[in-house]
Amino acid sequence: MTLFRQVALLVSFVYLLIVITTTISDFKRSGDFVDGQLQTTAQDMATTLGIAISNSSSVSDMAAYETLFNAVFDSGYYTSIKLISPDGEIILKKSQELKMQGVPDWFLSLVSLNPATGVSEVMQGWVSLGTLELTLHPGYIYTNFYQKLKSTFIWFGVWFLVGMIVLWMLLHKLLKPLNEVKQQADAIHSNRFVKQSTIPRTRELKSVVIAMNRMIEKVNAIFDDQQETLTNYQKLLYEDALTGLSNRKYFFTQLAQAQLEESSFHGSMVVIKINNLDYVRDNSGYEKADEIIEAMAKILKEDAANYANEQCARLTDDEFSILIPSDEQTVVNHVNDIFVRYKLAVDMSDEVFLIAGVTSVAVGSDIGETLANSDFALQQAAVGGSYSISEKISSDIDLPQGKMQWRAWLEECILAERFFLVGQNVVDNKNEAIHQEVFVRLKNDSNQVVSAGLFMPMANALGIGENIDRVVFNLVKQLSENNTDIPIALNLTESVFSHADALIEFNQLLTYFQQSNSKVCIEASHAILEKYSNMCVEVSETIKKSGNVFGIDNLNLSLSLQSLQKVRPDYVKMSAKTLYDMTQSEMSPAFQALHTVTRTMDIELIAVGVDSQEVFDHLKALGVTTMQGNFLSKPKEFV
Repeated sequence: MTLFRQVALLVSFVYLLIVITTTISDFKRSGDFVDGQLQTTAQDMATTLGIAISNSSSVSDMAAYETLFNAVFDSGYYTSIKLISPDGEIILKKSQELKMQGVPDWFLSLVSLNPATGVSEVMQGWVSLGTLELTLHPGYIYTNFYQKLKSTFIWFGVWFLVGMIVLWMLLHKLLKPLNEVKQQADAIHSNRFVKQSTIPRTRELKSVVIAMNRMIEKVNAIFDDQQETLTNYQKLLYEDALTGLSNRKYFFTQLAQAQLEESSFHGSMVVIKINNLDYVRDNSGYEKADEIIEAMAKILKEDAANYANEQCARLTDDEFSILIPSDEQTVVNHVNDIFVRYKLAVDMSDEVFLIAGVTSVAVGSDIGETLANSDFALQQAAVGGSYSISEKISSDIDLPQGKMQWRAWLEECILAERFFLVGQNVVDNKNEAIHQEVFVRLKNDSNQVVSAGLFMPMANALGIGENIDRVVFNLVKQLSENNTDIPIALNLTESVFSHADALIEFNQLLTYFQQSNSKVCIEASHAILEKYSNMCVEVSETIKKSGNVFGIDNLNLSLSLQSLQKVRPDYVKMSAKTLYDMTQSEMSPAFQALHTVTRTMDIELIAVGVDSQEVFDHLKALGVTTMQGNFLSKPKEFV
């Protein structure tokens, strides 16, 4: 029962008790007073009528008696008038039955008035003519009392209704802070920290609101501290101290992530070397060499700011690396642009020149092979001299050349239904599948399997990405009809968040799953979350209302974690390599901070890219219960 109902019932009971008590007491006092007044009136009227009869001219003048009786009785205020002789005989009598219009019988039985009878001796001279008895009719008294009772209860109803309205308004205003406190508690449960700006004047409520605001400040401060710890970890472990770029360890982690089977990355790795940097140190000092390094780092930072998917790092003292999700020709043009800007920024660019090696990054290939190809390309560039670029392309998959050929080929693949799905299980610590993430593949004319990382960047550039998304949605529907035991996990592309038509297609997919027995886990990358935070919030709420699950893929600790509070994902996926590096002895507080943040926000942490028994055992010992990777389950094509 609500507080308003409880207070309303209590007030109603007290109010009704007061009204009943007051009414009964008033009726009792009024009844006693009216009884006395009636008796006095009856006696006075009996005396007056008796005198009138005594003054009659004849004792036996019945006509005169009749006239006097009628004059009094016809007024309607008397029940009976009778004249009794000394020997007990009735000389004259007038009477009427006690009837009252508009007064219910229950009221008559509830309110009883004593009969008011006046008695007078009628004398003529010294001779007694008899005794006159006159009884008043109480009808007008009953009517008056009944109308008064009705009026009392009508006003009681009116004022009760007014009182309840005023009480509701008063309680609504007084309890508003308590309702906001409830909303604060619900918000904390949903990992949102909301403070009340309006402090109530009521002392008790004021103390509750202030205490709640203080608690929220502390909880929010803990969250901010943990996020700052993770940010500092990112800098300590993965940032180069001189340039502020990512270091070698971070770059290798990203390269390994890009080559995972479930990765959608397709592009190239560039290694740029500053030649003769030692000569500068020997002849111009370390400060001058650092200026050149910082000038190069500034150019790469500008590129990273302009191209969100580009990742750069400082590998060694004089080598920088870039991961670019573009085709080889675009990469070569980009590197030439870097050469031009370097020459403008460094006054010793002729003596301290650049060379670059470019190699392709293939999904599913070995990281050692990629690095070997990169070293070979860089050696070939050194032979070519200053500002030369050498390419080492290792892909043996037959792909179109040029945008026109790509468009025609992709459209043909869509019409020929060459796309298919592969799935990889996400398992718990008992090796039981939690959900199954699906990836799209297609087969070319040579029956070679082409991963999404090879064709999706070009498809998006050509505006065909939404068409492929539609194909994937249809494949997921078909898959769910035959696979209802394990939820399917689908990673959304950027088009769903940036194009209205793609969002409509996705909502239709959700409607389909609502009407089926299957469940779906929808994922979006952390980069998409940062870029389309408001749309992600809307999509996340839609997914959860449909009874499905929303997760964040590729959690990046260098990005803000505040967006997680808005989206409130059910799980986040993070590189197993990053978790492994994070939990070395000197970095263990960072993992504790991550664990606190995810646990506080009720987010499940999933380690992806588990590629060895060592990493698996290490993460399991840390308490990471859900993992994904080729070591646990390789992607398999659905039959």
